[in-house]
Amino acid sequence: MRPTCVLSATERRAARFRRTAAVCVVVHLAAVLVLLASAPAPPQEEVVANLAAGRVLILVTRDAILVGAAENPIEPETQPPLVIPLGDRRVGILLGPVVWSWPSAGHEPVRLGVGLQRVMSTTVGVGPGRLETEQAGDLEQLGLGLLEVIRQATDRIYHPLGLAPEEPLVELLLAGYLEGYGPEVWSLRYRVRQEPLRGDFLRTRVLRPQYVQLYPPEKGEPRGILEVRYPRNDPAPQLADLLAQGDSRLMRLRSARADLADLFEKIERGELHKARSDAALEFLRTALNLFSEPEHDVVIARIEERRGFAWILAPPEPLEAAEQEKRPPGAPTLRRRP
Repeated sequence: MRPTCVLSATERRAARFRRTAAVCVVVHLAAVLVLLASAPAPPQEEVVANLAAGRVLILVTRDAILVGAAENPIEPETQPPLVIPLGDRRVGILLGPVVWSWPSAGHEPVRLGVGLQRVMSTTVGVGPGRLETEQAGDLEQLGLGLLEVIRQATDRIYHPLGLAPEEPLVELLLAGYLEGYGPEVWSLRYRVRQEPLRGDFLRTRVLRPQYVQLYPPEKGEPRGILEVRYPRNDPAPQLADLLAQGDSRLMRLRSARADLADLFEKIERGELHKARSDAALEFLRTALNLFSEPEHDVVIARIEERRGFAWILAPPEPLEAAEQEKRPPGAPTLRRRP
């Protein structure tokens, strides 16, 4: 005969509590599933991005910083790297998607160039721009301010962007003079992480920027030409490769005059900072023409510690200045194609 299980009053109350709790958990999970099932999917908005793509060359010479940019038209409506004066003795260069728009949604376009200038005016002022040693936070404030502008665009992206983990979506170069210190060049790199949201949708999160000092180099390292490209997987050779190979077009320039020959020797020795900017400017023009066709845009700027910023070749009318009421045929899009 099966023995009878006798429960005390305390055990009976505990058993009832467990049954009640189990029912409550089931009901709660069911409610959550119903809410998730009824939650609206993120909107399928087409994102149109105008890219600033190409090659940037920065030459820090004895008496000036020379900045050159050549366009690489990898997409319709591509423009050269976006060169933006930031005060009297500093310049910013933006690479990547610099204008974001949503033609079907009616949102205001997000323009990184305009946003960068606004951030600059609110963090370090519009006067003589410099990275103050006693205000080391200025660089970080500028980087975080631009981060918020970029997030205004990427918060509406729900599809894969196809970037490598360390590949920046946007890169900002800052070149200028630090009073009492000399020339500096920084790279601020904005990387992206994407996480599952729901179904095929992803949440896009732009990380805080990486701050990489490109100039001056570590003590004892060569001081040569700085070259940055977007996209980074551009198969074209770098300028350093052409110099090492003795490219005939560069060799013709080298043999043209004594001051140019002296410039090439200083570049080879890693002593570009000892060269005069006049010869370096002629070299820069020739180098940029190596990487661009006649119909492609080239931009050149000069920064002197005393005289400040000046255009040598000003950019064409920037896309920020033109109202784009309609999307042009074939304009690039960041929306994944079916």
